[in-house]
Amino acid sequence: MSRLIGVAGIVVVVAAIAASLAAAAVSISRAELNGTRLRIEGTALPNRAITVDGVALGTSDGNGNFRIERDPYPAPADCIVDVDDGSGTPTPAFLSGCTQQAPPPPPGATGTIAIVPGGNGNGTITSTPAGISCAITTNGGTGSCQASYPAGTVVRLDARPAADSQFLGWRGLPGCFDPQKITVVADTTINCQPGFRLRF
Repeated sequence: MSRLIGVAGIVVVVAAIAASLAAAAVSISRAELNGTRLRIEGTALPNRAITVDGVALGTSDGNGNFRIERDPYPAPADCIVDVDDGSGTPTPAFLSGCTQQAPPPPPGATGTIAIVPGGNGNGTITSTPAGISCAITTNGGTGSCQASYPAGTVVRLDARPAADSQFLGWRGLPGCFDPQKITVVADTTINCQPGFRLRF
């Protein structure tokens, strides 16, 4: 009985090792997309067809090494490809040099840019394209201090201090790190805070 248990234990261990090797058969040492040129290098089981996202693009040599080059190659939306030699689970590879494409906003989607008063000075904030014309005073903001734009619109904000104040710059609120080119995001309000200070 104990001999049977021992043999069963060995079978389980061997099966686990085999499954582990099968799942990790492909190893990637280089994966990049330079413009439209794809290049992937790595190791796999010897003499196997190597597929990228299910398409055979090369073969591993007798030592298991492979090198795939393809031009032109369309960039995948998430910059990740699955590389496989047919022996186990595909290995995901992130393509360096690839830029992820944001999905286009749905038709008619809009987002908002809002000005949050800050500092103890006075000034005005205007936008290009038009929509924001916000007067900042020590009591807060008046006028059009927020506006909605079609998603994907790039908006520029300009700050002008009043004669009694100076403009210290923008506070880096999320989404408003560069007020010269803010990209409007669908169903999102991007807050921007200018800093005006009274001259003493």
